[in-house]
Amino acid sequence: MRRTGSPNGAGDDPPTPWALRRGVSTAITLGALVAAVGVVLAVWLTRGGEPRPAYPSGLQAVTPVPGAQVPHQSPVGARLEAGWKLTLVINETTIPAGQLDAGTTQLGEYFFSPGDGKVIEKLRSGRSCARLTATPTIDTEATDFTYEWCFSTF
Repeated sequence: MRRTGSPNGAGDDPPTPWALRRGVSTAITLGALVAAVGVVLAVWLTRGGEPRPAYPSGLQAVTPVPGAQVPHQSPVGARLEAGWKLTLVINETTIPAGQLDAGTTQLGEYFFSPGDGKVIEKLRSGRSCARLTATPTIDTEATDFTYEWCFSTF
């Protein structure tokens, strides 16, 4: 015959450990699951590296990206949406249209690669800045825009 427990515990079965009581292990498991889902969600939301800079409408990308560190001979330029042409200025030197050679202008790619016989033979060491002014060629309702960015050269 089994005795029922008395309030003082004398002669009773040993008390059940707290971790084995009803609902405790379920709560611990659910808490661990929620924490794991939170970690996975945080990693998923923050992946992708550098955030993309906010460009004006018509500008898809610039090279090098703002704040980048690049060699002296790196190309500098931009990729525009169709229907735009640009004027590029690097460190206050206007790049002639005939020297924008490292891209496909029909696709909106305008890049300047420094080199011998060009208006800029190599980019200066340290901070360099570029400015582009884009002019619409198709949409007469669109207005010109200017975008400026800086990067470092070594």
